[in-house]
Amino acid sequence: MKSWILILAAVVLSGCATQAYRAVEQECAPAAWADYPQSKVQVVQTRQRVIHVATGMRNCFTRQEGNHLRTICNDITRPEFINYPEVVVVDQNETVRNMAIASCSANLCTQRYGNAQCKTDQLLMPVPTPTPTLAPSPVPLPGAVLPQ
Repeated sequence: MKSWILILAAVVLSGCATQAYRAVEQECAPAAWADYPQSKVQVVQTRQRVIHVATGMRNCFTRQEGNHLRTICNDITRPEFINYPEVVVVDQNETVRNMAIASCSANLCTQRYGNAQCKTDQLLMPVPTPTPTLAPSPVPLPGAVLPQ
């Protein structure tokens, strides 16, 4: 179950990744595959399936069709989860390999782009910088004495 969550997280995060990040991942992948090759083993995992169990209650309604009344009843059920074992083949090195690729990618992105996501954050239009303005000089009032 944990491996499925990690795979799902990797897919979701890679969907948001930039092209530069995906390129860096492709650079890191061969070394990670060499260090952590595929190691498939059979394991027994507990899975769940849903069955619907009757509650003993019924939901009935009556409908008139011409001169006849027709009553239709449906059993009310509730879902119940049943655990069962299933033999599956898993790659024991997959999680460690994915972490190695992510770590290598983050390091390369930091070296090349200054951040772990390889984001460039380029502005489409330059922002004008404000120019400093001088304060207006005071205008003396008529009859005022200026200090010397």
